[in-house]
Amino acid sequence: MKIIKKIGKTLVGQKIIGFLIFLISKFVFYSIKWDCVDKKTKDLIFTNKTSYIFCCWHSRLFLGPYFLPKDIIINALQSSHSDGMMTAVIFKLIKFNIIFGSSMKGGAKAFIKMVKSINRGESIAITPDGPKGPKEKVKDGIIKLAQVTGAPIVPLVWNTKKSKTITSWDNFLIPYPFSRGLYLFGKPIYINRNLSETNFYKKKIKVEKEINNLTTLIDKKLLELG
Repeated sequence: MKIIKKIGKTLVGQKIIGFLIFLISKFVFYSIKWDCVDKKTKDLIFTNKTSYIFCCWHSRLFLGPYFLPKDIIINALQSSHSDGMMTAVIFKLIKFNIIFGSSMKGGAKAFIKMVKSINRGESIAITPDGPKGPKEKVKDGIIKLAQVTGAPIVPLVWNTKKSKTITSWDNFLIPYPFSRGLYLFGKPIYINRNLSETNFYKKKIKVEKEINNLTTLIDKKLLELG
């Protein structure tokens, strides 16, 4: 484990590990039998060629990118620490553009780049509780981005019948191959440009609750599958 961590600190090591994770995650994703819980909402999002701010919890990042539309330009916000650089390799292989930055480092520059991307008609992918938590707590950035640009926030949730939960700050989920899975896109959430501090906080809680409610729905339907 120490050797892997040491390799992961080098640029070459990050690229190699990132490529291996990409191969594994792609294999796992396409081996799973997926069903969409709300196909109508998904079709509406996929056919409406507007800019979106897609988001999922950091714990669902392993397969999250594979569910997003393939025929639009998506810019993934990614931190520049070693784990983030490995994830960036995966995103590039999935054909995402990368915007480096986080709430911890380079946030202002990344925010400006995301605004410009949306103004060009492109979309954004964010983990609103990343890169280091707190777990399943929406940070200000995604709300501000939707507020400034007018682009709606679209939550994404997924789960599988068989999976492994890693002991990490976010309880990272790794599904087993050839399992049964469900996924769901939430309805677009728009944020008003002019908000008081109180209403801004309420919007954060609304997005947070929406992602958690959708996750609960997915988990319930998985149990119903038997």
